[in-house]
Amino acid sequence: MSHPCILAAILLLLPCLAGAQEDAGTAATETPDTTLVASQILLLGPLPPDPVAPPAGLLRGSQVLVPEIEPGRVLPADGQDGWRLRETGADGRIALALPGIYWVGARLRAEGRAEAVIRLDHGSAVYGNGDELNAKGPGEADPVLETAVTLDRGWLTVFARIIVPEDDLGFGLAVETDPGAGVRWTLEPDDAWTRFADTAGLATIGSLAVADEGRYLARRIHRRTEGIDRLDVFDGDGYLVAADACGSGARPLGFMPGDHRLLVRRGSDLLLWAVPAGAPEVLLDDEPGLGFVKTDGEGRRLLFASDKGFDAGTPAEGPGRRYTALRERIADFGPAGHLHLLDLETGLRRVLTRPGDFVLDDAVFTADGRAVIYGRTLPQAARPWFFSEIRRIDLAAGTDELLAVFTSGWEVRPGHFAAAPDGRTLVFLGPPAEIGDYGSGGPQHNVYNKQVWTLDLESAAVRRVTQGESYSFDGGGGTPVFDAEGRLLIRVTDQSGIRLVRMTRDGGRWTTRVLPRNGDSLDDLAVSPDAGSVAYTGSSPDAPEILYLGRTGEAGAPVEDPNEDLGGRIRWSPAESLAFTGPGGETIDAWLHPPLVMDADGGARFGAPAGGKAPLVVYYYGGSAATLRTFNTTFQFFAANGYAVLVVNPRGAAGWGEAFADHHAGDWGPLAAADIMAATRHALAERPYLDGSRVGIYGGSYGGFMTNYLVTHTGMYAAAVSMYGISDLATYWGQGAWGVTYGDMALGGRNPWDDPGYFTANSPLFGADQVRTPLLLLHGQSDGNVTPGESAQLFTALSVLDKPVEMVLFPGEDHGISGSWDNRVAHRTMMLEWFDRWLKDRPEAWEARWK
Repeated sequence: MSHPCILAAILLLLPCLAGAQEDAGTAATETPDTTLVASQILLLGPLPPDPVAPPAGLLRGSQVLVPEIEPGRVLPADGQDGWRLRETGADGRIALALPGIYWVGARLRAEGRAEAVIRLDHGSAVYGNGDELNAKGPGEADPVLETAVTLDRGWLTVFARIIVPEDDLGFGLAVETDPGAGVRWTLEPDDAWTRFADTAGLATIGSLAVADEGRYLARRIHRRTEGIDRLDVFDGDGYLVAADACGSGARPLGFMPGDHRLLVRRGSDLLLWAVPAGAPEVLLDDEPGLGFVKTDGEGRRLLFASDKGFDAGTPAEGPGRRYTALRERIADFGPAGHLHLLDLETGLRRVLTRPGDFVLDDAVFTADGRAVIYGRTLPQAARPWFFSEIRRIDLAAGTDELLAVFTSGWEVRPGHFAAAPDGRTLVFLGPPAEIGDYGSGGPQHNVYNKQVWTLDLESAAVRRVTQGESYSFDGGGGTPVFDAEGRLLIRVTDQSGIRLVRMTRDGGRWTTRVLPRNGDSLDDLAVSPDAGSVAYTGSSPDAPEILYLGRTGEAGAPVEDPNEDLGGRIRWSPAESLAFTGPGGETIDAWLHPPLVMDADGGARFGAPAGGKAPLVVYYYGGSAATLRTFNTTFQFFAANGYAVLVVNPRGAAGWGEAFADHHAGDWGPLAAADIMAATRHALAERPYLDGSRVGIYGGSYGGFMTNYLVTHTGMYAAAVSMYGISDLATYWGQGAWGVTYGDMALGGRNPWDDPGYFTANSPLFGADQVRTPLLLLHGQSDGNVTPGESAQLFTALSVLDKPVEMVLFPGEDHGISGSWDNRVAHRTMMLEWFDRWLKDRPEAWEARWK
């Protein structure tokens, strides 16, 4: 089509548009034939002309355009680097004073998936979100460049190159598309994560280490889009003093006491590096099965777990593998690991324990350094099938004595050892109680609600010292650790947040105090060897993590905001508290991320729509642990795509006290489901803009089970996604990697043969005939935790019943479907497409995926 034809068509349509002309702030004009003309653009130029064409063409190969700018995702501001804002005239074109090369910048915003054609007068090339969409070859004379593009919900940043001739000093930019997709031109500068792949731009921080007195801080940073995965070091004032240290894959383990030597793990190597300028020394080279690494109080010796010295032997020849014991089915029962000691001054290595039919749990030097206390877990015939020993090795005499036996099964065993300065107390973390005879009628506990225990090294008395606390004492980040005054620092879960607490002992009584922090929750944490300094990352539901450093007991000062660049152009959905009193009388924690609303003036915001209602998606885990109020890319992804997201922590999660957590032991569905449904009704009542007829649910692992359970017990949800979820408690009990050990707690000690009614009543498979909700099942084919048969058998049942169900299996993927980034992007995007299909009546993206 020639340029005069396009111009004539636009001029003919102008009278029709007069009555519906948008105000001056409007970025587009919609015509009856779905042609949208950009009314405002950013313009750069004229630029120097292209070089003169050679007298003869290339013998081979072809010319490729080298753009004068870097077309990306971010529009420049008016006046920035020569760019200026221009508005179209009455004829729908932008008049120019001079011929030459120009660059045009604008954005297309779509409310849904749509096919479109971008039309550009005198176009030379068109780029979308940094990718070349179309370019003219040498000698192409058509004055109009037409570019077909598939628009997804969200923004497409368009940069276009034009070559304006002397005989036509002007140009127009338009798009033709389906009016139902809500497409318009805009110069709105902010963005949102409407494509899950865009979350690859988020930087994450982990593996922190901080030196005594806060002199140095080491951290590992990862940003997928830039290929960054490195170890850097800051000084105590927050200045970067070493970058990309110790090679690929290096991560800090901790600083040595009293100095600035840093232990670094790089694959199976252990390094010691004098920060910031020393040469890393290899302490252990290609160490098989390298596990935990601990230091003594003087930084002279290391205590570590290793498989070295264990020979697995040659597997027996034959057609199959023989199993003779339950522990052979437990994925992480590894008898190869045993305890080693390395003297850093002499280089001498000493084996402290031999491999055996047990697993090594933890170890620590005593306060005087003369002995090592370690824990191991061994099998037994009786329930709970495993028991733990805490033992002491006298390093001078070589004796290995039993101090205590603690029976807690497999899932949560004595660990996170800390030796008190008094020389007579060992602190460790464990479940709320030892596990005894289930037939005695004693209380059933959520073993993941960890508590603080002490072992008197003289009397061998074991005592739980945290009573009546609401926290789950999780440890990690170098905690628990004693400070110079004998106070204990521990990382805890406090409702839906991670905190650092300080415990003080007064005789036989311990008191707990939450220490200040930044952000709604800690993400990662490190305490210095002297416990006087702390480094951590803190985040909130609408703010990615920031790195902080400070003295213990203070909030700390920011050191690094690795996502500051994103925060300047990406908008995040805030979290609105919707806690309420649940069906059981307890306070149920819940919060809502409002949806991204695209207003008629081309702007966007998170909140209630100006007219109409918004769909709602409900997320939950529903198992033994809380969903934290940290920054979550999936919640932001759904909110950016126009869904309100309700997050619920139902009964059974640790962090709200023992009684609340213990609901999980023996529940398997009913109590958690009641809370999730009540939270949904509460959200609909509190936020009238939410559409009760368009509510979806999703969850993974135990949350996948909860999705399966909910759709067999209620019809209140219009769409559901179950990720790697359980459908039959009996098959999970027998086939899952931890089906028996986790199930022993979650099932309340029940077995399929002594209480078959419980298994069938709580298994979604046996309620398949009650399903009315369209269900999508997502599962990794190599999932050993929750085997893919859990989804397959529910898919079979619903298919036989002619229920709306689909299943997607991912070859090679384990639990979580995140072994590859592409598969993570794919399955998260599939969830959105499924919800769009059933909650927005927009099946185009879901159907196009499978063509």
